[in-house]
Amino acid sequence: MKKVLTTIALSLSAFMATTAMAAPDHRDHDRRAATHYKHQDSRWDRDHKRPVVRVNPSREWRVGQTLPRAYDQSRYKVSDREARRLPNTGRYQQWYKINGDYVMINERTNRIIRIMG
Repeated sequence: MKKVLTTIALSLSAFMATTAMAAPDHRDHDRRAATHYKHQDSRWDRDHKRPVVRVNPSREWRVGQTLPRAYDQSRYKVSDREARRLPNTGRYQQWYKINGDYVMINERTNRIIRIMG
């Protein structure tokens, strides 16, 4: 019994010693610094990977141009209710609303068909 208690005591003391020597965790510091930086410069997206550029499709894009991948997402697609005010779409066509402009896209080729500013 004495050997078992001695083994447990030594194991616990070894465990406590290794946890005391562990390096401090700096992840929380990095997270707070990133949050501060995000508020400091709002031009960067959530992931701090690339600057957010506000695009004006009616001035910067042309018919026949390929829709940039960043805008090929469901959040930009126009709902049926909102599409009632727009010209009807043909087969494989979809309206997208990007920064206040409406852009009709051919869904198979991702080419711009029409832009309404």
